[in-house]
Amino acid sequence: MRVLKIKVWQDSAHFRVPHTTRTLQTLPVPMFSTALGFLCTPLGEDGRKRLLEGIQLAIYSRHTAGFEDRIWHRNMSIKQHLGRFGSRESRLADNRAEHPGGQSPVTIERLHDVTTVIYAICDAGVMSELERIFSDGSMSLSLGLAEDTVLVREARVMDFGNDPEPFHGKVDFFSWLPERNDGKGLPSNYGEFFSRIPGNMRLVSSRYSIVNIGGVAVRDFTYSRCKLFSPRGLPVSFTEQYSFYIDHAEKIPLWFAVQGEVAQ
Repeated sequence: MRVLKIKVWQDSAHFRVPHTTRTLQTLPVPMFSTALGFLCTPLGEDGRKRLLEGIQLAIYSRHTAGFEDRIWHRNMSIKQHLGRFGSRESRLADNRAEHPGGQSPVTIERLHDVTTVIYAICDAGVMSELERIFSDGSMSLSLGLAEDTVLVREARVMDFGNDPEPFHGKVDFFSWLPERNDGKGLPSNYGEFFSRIPGNMRLVSSRYSIVNIGGVAVRDFTYSRCKLFSPRGLPVSFTEQYSFYIDHAEKIPLWFAVQGEVAQ
């Protein structure tokens, strides 16, 4: 089995929890949709289509600390401008000039010293192309917010020639643990393994299609049901061991999630 591995480092990153507003909360690991966007960015239209055909992903991320940014979100709303300043011509409040329009304080949760490892099973030609692109370092890429630029630590195609093997010990990464057991290399007793891992269930956004609702084009996402895996030792089975494909360099067992098709 051939797998594309992309390992990146960021000084800081924000992986937004959907629908959070005044305080933009962050997840400890990017969603599948974020990783798909990251992989699609350097590709052309044909490459993106080939990448998404039957793609499977496994994502792992860790950080050393968290902190908060406090910023102003501003807009040019006439209604909010009038509510703040009383007239179109004025932008003085308490005898101080302010930004025209509306503004509101926003807190952004951020992660510091972030390492993310993305594993992808996809079209062989696309794997080779992405390996070349990420290795030469010629593109400026971001993961999370637009300003969250990445430093690529490793980009290569791995060949797992052997069968999955038992994994024992601790996994020092956050990850998405898929509920479904149709990913490559998952053990026959994966359902038992999944039930023994504590973690909050989440709908993790994946691929999307553009749909028209009331004359407005919106993104209609597909979702995968996953547990948010946090760093911990894996359970031990005394009957049939839990076996996975393993990246021994990172000490990571790979649990791939199939990225579902979207309506055309």
